Amino acid sequence: MDARCGQVYNAIFRSEGGVITRMCADRAIRLEDLAQELSGMSGRIILAGDGAELAHKATGQRYELAPYTLRYQRGSGVCFAAQGKEQIDPAALMPSYLRLPQAERERLAREGKPVSE
Repeated sequence: MDARCGQVYNAIFRSEGGVITRMCADRAIRLEDLAQELSGMSGRIILAGDGAELAHKATGQRYELAPYTLRYQRGSGVCFAAQGKEQIDPAALMPSYLRLPQAERERLAREGKPVSE
């Protein structure tokens, strides 16, 4: 997902034998750092999400873009992820913020307080 400021929100997954394994935590990462990390990986690499085109350009178009119809988040993805799993109360779902909003980071910087990305 496009995080602006030359970054994308990202996670990396490996698919082998029908098993998907998470390779890193969700994160905000600079496009240059992502390009370097991907260059050290082998196998087929597919970019997805609304930041896929940014990552595709930043990596010199070396990696495959997911088909347009599969590239973006959809509500049906939640259904597939939940299939066969224990149900939870929707009110228990909470957002996962990977960094402070830009306005909050700027306010902390003005106040001379540490700003963590």
